[in-house]
Amino acid sequence: MHPLTSFARGAAGVGAVVAYQAGAHYAAATPGAHGVGLAMALVPPLAVALVAAARSTHRTWLVPLWLLVCGVLWMVRASLAMHFDWGLYAEHASFNLMMAYVFGRTLVAGREPLCTRFAHIVHGTLTPRIARYSRQVTLAWTLFFLATAAVSTVLFATASTVTWSTFANYLSLPLVGMMFVAEYLCRRIVLRGEPRSSLFDAVRAYRQSQQSGHATPIATERSR
Repeated sequence: MHPLTSFARGAAGVGAVVAYQAGAHYAAATPGAHGVGLAMALVPPLAVALVAAARSTHRTWLVPLWLLVCGVLWMVRASLAMHFDWGLYAEHASFNLMMAYVFGRTLVAGREPLCTRFAHIVHGTLTPRIARYSRQVTLAWTLFFLATAAVSTVLFATASTVTWSTFANYLSLPLVGMMFVAEYLCRRIVLRGEPRSSLFDAVRAYRQSQQSGHATPIATERSR
């Protein structure tokens, strides 16, 4: 893929995420914006479900089932709109729990930790220090996503919807960025003298893993 095409797709993806988060927070912070909130809560999962149904070998009954579900949701839209914040919370918490699962499941005995897998792509043969560190980083990301889901749950249960939305829509991604920076600084200290890798190496490793059919379906994998 041409570098410019790849960059354009990445920028479009980031723009879509930012637009979604801005719309979700607008709905949470604006009285009477229940319709927008319901759309923010239902459109993404319905779109994913439609793509999955259309690509499935069982599309002949999955697509009609999808249409039926959409029809039912449309008929009860007024009731759902009054509680759209539950849908937004479910999306945020489930995404972080899914990410924790994606990382955490590779820490089970007999499996290769996710970050170790990407490190192999970047460096080839790994030294014991890099292998051990990459396993620790996989655990760190697992705990990070679990903590994000936990904080989201506590705020949703105890604070106002606006406060929860501020965390979920405006702070979650910056926290991921801070995690990247913190891990990079830690790596510079812990793996001093070992071969280094950059963020671009991580992106290339993820794409290579996708092409080989071993990547997990997430957009923010890390290689070390």
